[in-house]
Amino acid sequence: MVQSRTQQLVKMHSASYLIYFLIVFVGLLGYLFRKAKKTYNYWTEHGVPSENNTHLLYGNLKESILLKKSDAEVYGEFYQKFKKRGLKHGGVYFYSRPTWILVDLDLIKTVLISDFQYFAAHNPMYLNTIFFNNLFHMQGEQWKDMRRKLAPTFTSGKMKMMFNILLEKTHGLADLVADMASTGEATEIKELVARFTTDVIGSCGFGIECDSLNDVNSTFFQHGQNIFKKLTPKAAPKFYKLILLSLGLMKRFNINLDETEAFFRKLVEDTVKYREENKIVRKDFLHLMIQIKNNGTITDILNDSDIFIKSRDESGLSMEEMVGECLFFMAGFETSSTTLSFVFLELSRNQSIQEKLRKEIHTVLEKYNGTVSYDSLQEMTYCECVINETLRKYPPLASLPRICTKDYTVPGSDVLIEKNTMVVIPLLALHNDPDYFLEPEKFIPERFSAKNGKIPFIYMPFGEGPRQCLGLRFGVMQVKAAIATLLNRYNFTLDKKTPYPPKFTPGSPVLSVEEGVWVRATKVK
Repeated sequence: MVQSRTQQLVKMHSASYLIYFLIVFVGLLGYLFRKAKKTYNYWTEHGVPSENNTHLLYGNLKESILLKKSDAEVYGEFYQKFKKRGLKHGGVYFYSRPTWILVDLDLIKTVLISDFQYFAAHNPMYLNTIFFNNLFHMQGEQWKDMRRKLAPTFTSGKMKMMFNILLEKTHGLADLVADMASTGEATEIKELVARFTTDVIGSCGFGIECDSLNDVNSTFFQHGQNIFKKLTPKAAPKFYKLILLSLGLMKRFNINLDETEAFFRKLVEDTVKYREENKIVRKDFLHLMIQIKNNGTITDILNDSDIFIKSRDESGLSMEEMVGECLFFMAGFETSSTTLSFVFLELSRNQSIQEKLRKEIHTVLEKYNGTVSYDSLQEMTYCECVINETLRKYPPLASLPRICTKDYTVPGSDVLIEKNTMVVIPLLALHNDPDYFLEPEKFIPERFSAKNGKIPFIYMPFGEGPRQCLGLRFGVMQVKAAIATLLNRYNFTLDKKTPYPPKFTPGSPVLSVEEGVWVRATKVK
């Protein structure tokens, strides 16, 4: 009898606890729902037109976050929707974080140039690592000071100084394509040219021979690949990484790049020490950085003139800054290899364009005894058109990110964009807008002939304004050198397993083809 009574009391208490739990749970859900509703009313309350299809958890970027579409495609869809509604701008939510999307060209120009001081920063990455201690991620006075120090290292004179180092790597690339042509087998070109651009960066940026072209397992190449692998959703769930990023908590939940960071830090420190102790001078980026570090000046190796770049406090570069900027230089291997892969995708599909470009290369090289040189590349104007058209269709960074650094009133309105709001210029959508480029789906290099020129604030694969990419000359130079070297000797055709139009890789920080670009090479007769 007592046992039965005890069992009844236990059941009553269990039921009470269950009811209490349900009340708390429902109350919590209600609170979260009301908070989310208030959060997702942000743009409405600020007078900014917005997307209505908002997911309670993901905001408006569900398909991107779940890796069903690339960020470029999702932002492009928002661009099209806002433009069809006749809007100059609109608001969406990245998870719960308000994101301002620009559509109107005049507004884009204003944000990038006239009112740059309000949008002078990229979205900060809260990673406790030297990989983000560089020009791209710096803000404010630190960014201004570093850009002024580095600008002289990317002049046309400095590019010419480094050209022969770069050219040597094109010979190794040509040897691999010769092997590829002899077998007749289809090869994934992105992986091949990534090894080439890595060797270029290793030699010009770090002063070492990493031999990625001959050894895919080279330590330098593997660590370089590791940087991008760790920062993509396949290495860690995108939900985990980006929600922490949006909350500013990445510094507490660091993606483990310790081994790779230690490798590059030691590499730079050891190389600098060896050069300084042995008074070694080499015509590369690292030598220029050493000059800034020690003297605050760059001595032009070609004519021994000094470029004075000392900052107000007379400082040069710390070793920490040197390592960070060498790694910033290294980031170019991914964007350049991606661009080259898209160049060969389009040239392989468009044989008449490939043949026209090859004729230009042959004609120019005849004037230079068949030798690819810095000066001969300057005369290959159609090659430049091909590169520009590739960058139009496939900009490596498919959107330009900015952060509003102080409260900003949109010109001609009373709309207030608050400090720390994310800003996105959907570059891929702009570059493929039929209102600006007739038949944008077609590959037409002549769009960028001297007669037609470039359209500012529509075509901007390297960004625009004060934060335009400093390394654009170097990037174009290595792409152009690779094209001239390879097309001079080989013809490329597209293998059937390469999809077209290409499907972009969801979650990739750089625009790339999900299934790769597979081509075949044959020797030109």
